Amino acid sequence: MKRETWIGVATAGLAVAAMAVDHLFGTEDGEEGTFADPWVFLGTSVGALVLTTLLFRFVVQSDDPLRAPTRAIACGLLAVLSLPLLFLAVPFPFAGAAVALGLIGREGRRRWLAGAGIVLGAVVLVLGAGAYTFELPA
Repeated sequence: MKRETWIGVATAGLAVAAMAVDHLFGTEDGEEGTFADPWVFLGTSVGALVLTTLLFRFVVQSDDPLRAPTRAIACGLLAVLSLPLLFLAVPFPFAGAAVALGLIGREGRRRWLAGAGIVLGAVVLVLGAGAYTFELPA
């Protein structure tokens, strides 16, 4: 598999794992041993998988090193702007696409712009994963 495909698969896996932590583990009604929101988990996971597939199929795979840096920045900015929708897994696909496009763009002339796209995407992925990994004290 190509590098971009691996990034897409990892991004989708991270999004589904985050949605499992957010919507399955723990309970809302106080009963132990039950899933909190299985239907919400299913819906957000399918949405994240569809968005990841669309981005990696039509934006990432069809790009060349000359246009990739601009698209990496655009996806990175969309990932940052969609952080309030983290509970719906929206930032993950955009962040993964920004990283993949940035790596493609590093082969072109605007390496610094491609690097900025990689950094934006990576920061959102780390923040998103960290939000579901570490519990902040009340």
